[in-house]
Amino acid sequence: MSNRPCVFGVLCGARAFDWTALVDARGRRRRREMDARMDYDCGGGGDTPLRSAMRGGGDDGGDGDVMNTDGFEESFKAFCAQPENAKIMAEHQMRELRKTDRVGHRVESMQFREAVLGADEEAQRNIAPFLRTRVLKNIISSFKNDAHGDFGKWARNPLVLEMLRDTQRAIDEGRASEEEIERTMVNYLRDPNNLGHAEFTKATTREARLESKDLVGALNEQCQLRYKGNDFYNAKEFDKARECYVRALSIMKLVKGTNPMDHAEVVKNKLACLMNLGSACMGLKLYGEAITYLNEAEEENPDDLRLLLRRGRAYAQRGDFDDAKRDFTRVLQLDPFDDQAQYELYNLKSLRAKDHARRVQLSKNIFAAKQRR
Repeated sequence: MSNRPCVFGVLCGARAFDWTALVDARGRRRRREMDARMDYDCGGGGDTPLRSAMRGGGDDGGDGDVMNTDGFEESFKAFCAQPENAKIMAEHQMRELRKTDRVGHRVESMQFREAVLGADEEAQRNIAPFLRTRVLKNIISSFKNDAHGDFGKWARNPLVLEMLRDTQRAIDEGRASEEEIERTMVNYLRDPNNLGHAEFTKATTREARLESKDLVGALNEQCQLRYKGNDFYNAKEFDKARECYVRALSIMKLVKGTNPMDHAEVVKNKLACLMNLGSACMGLKLYGEAITYLNEAEEENPDDLRLLLRRGRAYAQRGDFDDAKRDFTRVLQLDPFDDQAQYELYNLKSLRAKDHARRVQLSKNIFAAKQRR
């Protein structure tokens, strides 16, 4: 952190900003209400397919509340493999994730309380006026992320306190809302060129490590979304296809396998989502967005020929001919007999010529317009 940091320097210096560190009573109540609406009811005295599978898949004549451990694994795998059960598995996973979130919120609150109580009196006195404002309370809670655990260092920093006072004054005077301040901070930290971006991305990226039996439901759900997107894509409804692929990708970014085989399956499906998103965005002529998704896919599979060809076409359509040539040339280095790459390189010369002619004509039109004036 420099001697004169920007207004968001405290966030970058105290690691990534954690928006869920603390919530007020109203937020906790809203979350409880949402959980009550969304939770999948496996009880109520009746039997359910999920409960039946967990008991071993049938009535063995014994106590219905005792799990049949011998047949559990086989029955559960068969249950997960059935497409009609994908929704049940997805709801069950979401329920478990919400439970994990609630535990995380409680832990964060306890850690913040301990950090405040462990700080000296001056630090506690400095932050007290700002705890009534949610966004400032969230900022203050990030002080506990100091690399050396020194909460008080930030609570006594004059520049930090000045920033907190200025922000509080802007809110009190109506010059900015808490939502606008949060949005500005998030946008700042999302920018890869700004300090703290990597830590912010790491802290705000959720991952759930799932066992094989739990991973099946997530994979089934994203496959259904991806196949639905494929149908829209084939019908040239690229916007709807893009929406399905985005939802499928969000699932793959959320889950993580607990063993190499499961991890490989997650990566394979994530790559499929990214590749499909690249195609859908190109169909919508969103070439920059398509390149972004394909760049992300390249991190997992750098020498994929289809990826390089697809991204090369996106570069070419955007007018980035040198980048397009680089991708097509890379394909030929990997496979000298790839006829698609050879054709794209040949076609690139024509696209360059057309782009040059268009630029020349545009310049002439601008010059002629100035002459008429």
